[in-house]
Amino acid sequence: MSKPNEDRDVYYIPPNFLTSGRLFGGMIRARNAIEACVLVILTGVPIIKLPFSLTTRIIILCLVSLPLGIFGVIGFEGDSLSEFAVNWVRWLIHRRTLYRSDTPVPEAPEKPMKAVSGMSAPKPPEQLGIKIKEKPKKRKKRKPVKKPHKASQHKSSVAKKKQPLHAEDFIPVRDIRNGIIETTDGRYLRVIEVEPINFLLRNISEQKNIVASFASWMKISPVKVQIKVLTKKADIGKHLNTIEREMEAEDNPKCRDLQLDYYHLIQTIGSREAITRRFLVIFEYEAVTNRKPEYAEIVSALETAVQTARQYFLHCDNAVVAHEDENIFLMEVLYTIFNRATCEVKPVEKRVRELQAARKDTDISVPVPLKSVLAPESIDLTRGSYVVMDGVYHAYLIVPSDGYNPRVVAGWTSILVNAGEGIDVDFFFSREPKERIQAKLGQQIRINRSRLKDTSDTNTDFDDFESAIRSGYFLKEGLANYEDFYYCNTLVTVTADTLENLEWRISEVRRLMISQDMDIRICRFRQEQALLSILPFCKLDKKLFEASKRNMLTSSAASCYPFTSFEMSDENGILLGVNQHNNSLVIVDIFNSRVYKNANMVLLGTSGAGKTFTLQLIALRMRRKSTQVFIIAPLKGHEFLRACNNIGGEFISISPASKQCINVCEIRKQDLSANQLIDGVVNENSILAKKIQQLHIFFSLLIPDINHEERQLLDEALIRTYAKKGITHNNESLIDPDHPDRYREMPLLGDVYEILMESPETKRMGNILNRLVNGSAKTFNQHTNVQLDNLYTVLDISELTGELLPVGMFVALDYVWDKAKEDRTKEKAIFIDEAWELIGDDDTSNPNNAKALAGEWVQEIFKIIRGYGGAAVAATQDIGDLDRSRFGKGILNVAKTKIILNLEDDEARRVQSILHLSDAEIMSITRFERGQGLISTNSNHITVSFKASPLEKQLITTDRMELNQILQEKMAQNAHNADL
Repeated sequence: MSKPNEDRDVYYIPPNFLTSGRLFGGMIRARNAIEACVLVILTGVPIIKLPFSLTTRIIILCLVSLPLGIFGVIGFEGDSLSEFAVNWVRWLIHRRTLYRSDTPVPEAPEKPMKAVSGMSAPKPPEQLGIKIKEKPKKRKKRKPVKKPHKASQHKSSVAKKKQPLHAEDFIPVRDIRNGIIETTDGRYLRVIEVEPINFLLRNISEQKNIVASFASWMKISPVKVQIKVLTKKADIGKHLNTIEREMEAEDNPKCRDLQLDYYHLIQTIGSREAITRRFLVIFEYEAVTNRKPEYAEIVSALETAVQTARQYFLHCDNAVVAHEDENIFLMEVLYTIFNRATCEVKPVEKRVRELQAARKDTDISVPVPLKSVLAPESIDLTRGSYVVMDGVYHAYLIVPSDGYNPRVVAGWTSILVNAGEGIDVDFFFSREPKERIQAKLGQQIRINRSRLKDTSDTNTDFDDFESAIRSGYFLKEGLANYEDFYYCNTLVTVTADTLENLEWRISEVRRLMISQDMDIRICRFRQEQALLSILPFCKLDKKLFEASKRNMLTSSAASCYPFTSFEMSDENGILLGVNQHNNSLVIVDIFNSRVYKNANMVLLGTSGAGKTFTLQLIALRMRRKSTQVFIIAPLKGHEFLRACNNIGGEFISISPASKQCINVCEIRKQDLSANQLIDGVVNENSILAKKIQQLHIFFSLLIPDINHEERQLLDEALIRTYAKKGITHNNESLIDPDHPDRYREMPLLGDVYEILMESPETKRMGNILNRLVNGSAKTFNQHTNVQLDNLYTVLDISELTGELLPVGMFVALDYVWDKAKEDRTKEKAIFIDEAWELIGDDDTSNPNNAKALAGEWVQEIFKIIRGYGGAAVAATQDIGDLDRSRFGKGILNVAKTKIILNLEDDEARRVQSILHLSDAEIMSITRFERGQGLISTNSNHITVSFKASPLEKQLITTDRMELNQILQEKMAQNAHNADL
């Protein structure tokens, strides 16, 4: 838990100290100053020679030469005027549009002849019947062409090769094999995918440990490292395919309607809100010696680097994803970068199949050319501020060298990482040799100190020199304390489907950076170089490197820890909502034992925070997946009736006034075939003995002061009761001889009552039982008259009060527990709403205490239901009721997943101490609105906006205004039907 007085570490990112070609302590570039002087001279000299008065010439100088000089000093978008002009000319020469070799090049439309106003366009002479005789052209004598020199011929061929003709030629990849990318310039790279964590919601001490572990890896990592964050719309195709298969297998038409509504909800959220991110770490092979290495050495060295990174990232709580086929993974990453639009409708596997089907040769052993798979249909490089690739607009921006906030906290890069859809980020880290940097630092510090002596303390340059000297000493001290020197570069890619959206997103990114006291600039006329730089090849363009490099020490570089956008998206789970931090879908499969130690869950929230709504939302979506769902409602059972009836479920009201009944004495036939096949052994234990043991608990709840002698007499009475029906400890006696596929007729409580009344020693127990046999609660004395095999069953015990509540609780849990134990391979979930009503904080030292027995029963479910492939879910509004009870503490400890809705301040502080939440999380919890919550599982915490489809909301809402709206709609519908 974060201590209240514990402060976050602030990391210092000093200004670039080892910069050449700058004046006044690095404030002005020498090149800009020279160009400004040239502009002033070129314009000032002619103005001085003008035949005007001195005053007039001074005014003209101030209006013309002075602004030009200032403009020359400032430059344009971080570049000097000459650099900007050179970039523009270079872009003008090399601008082009590249098309894939199998894509037809569109022809430029012919310009129609302009007609004079009021007159139609002139007709061709042929249409007017005029024959025009062509004038013969004179043939010019061809001059003898000298054969070019071989060297010049070679240069021209190289120049032609350097200019890409097709989109395939633009991709600098030679091959992908053994999980390694080989580039056309002979470099070998390895790419690993890292799973993020919810860093921002970790407490401060955990954040410090993570940054320290990341810094440890950076000190031994390869010299050059690129970290790439890819953002795109969430791929909901797999989830939708799963829903379609579930709809086909569903027999209940009402449940199928709910599935269809859920299907549309996923489509809507996926197209508007949901995005996903991938975090890639790229490093290249570094040759140890000057000799050319063998390929096996390269593979071994890169694999060692990967294993080292895997170990250090585990210390940061980040897992490195292990892909089934690393080659396919690399191909998919590159295909996504080059084909942003196509990859959403045509996966890379489909593209490969298309190319295989289209090629002329039939030899399937010949692989499809890699570049043909990766290349987009077109790459338009004719725009100076953006690139159009695969029909998607791409703009590339850099954080300039002076654009960083000098004081940051750990994980400050999350503002870019979580910026939103269409925002990718690339971080480049290059470690410089410490000895060379130390020598340069000492030299530069001495130079700056000598300049400082020559500067007056009233001069503005004095502060610049003093700041530069402090930065130099900071870097020097850090290097002396075993830190390394890095250059960091940050590139941002903004993508959009239209130019208007692109410009809007760029403006939003700029506004976001300004809010953090940072700057960002577009790579104007250098978009092609930026495009090649953001590819996962760990190669940054030299000009972009110089424009965006910022010196950092190891601690400052580690504060850039970017793996902060945690996503909870289990492949076969149910949608809970959208992550409020990064807009990713929160899809949870609590039955996935590889991810979650158990499937238990606890919901906490104040009254009106939406506990029952959230609980029913989870229950309905589990039922949609054909998971067996049981809901026990100690209070407000009517809130579950509407959803239960509309999904084809079974609503069982256990109360004296109800006509429905579950016979507490019934021994239900269980389907244990799956367990017998798994274990290979048939359980021969007495089923009757097990049932009588359960009935002892029932009578202990009904008669809290029962003594040991009465327990023994009760045991004999129960055996006699079943014996009258022909049921003994021999399990074969349970089978009905007339109907071998079912059990005999079971006794009722009335049969037990008759035997108890026969003996004076048991008459007291009979008199107490009489209320359930002949009294106001005689509905308990019936055979089971409800359907117990429904996949969605609600057991309403809200109308039971006093001593009947634990009795009804036992009846409900006895049935539910029997069903849960039937088949360990099937998923099932037991939901208990308002669990505090069953557990409470009464004296648990008394074994006859009713709530103590109910609490012990609930705790047993939470502890051992995992062994039967099930989940237990409890909702309560006061965690104090759980914390004060030993059963409540046990339930909290064995619930791997906890959902915290809105809480009052006092209750939130109590939750903080129990669940070890940070102050930031507690602040969020106290400010949650309805439909918002925090999910805590596997040491990760996520703030979620829960999403319900229109039909789901109509079925489970408990809001008075929404219920009134439903009533008005029903009344209007009934009136319309009556008119028809």
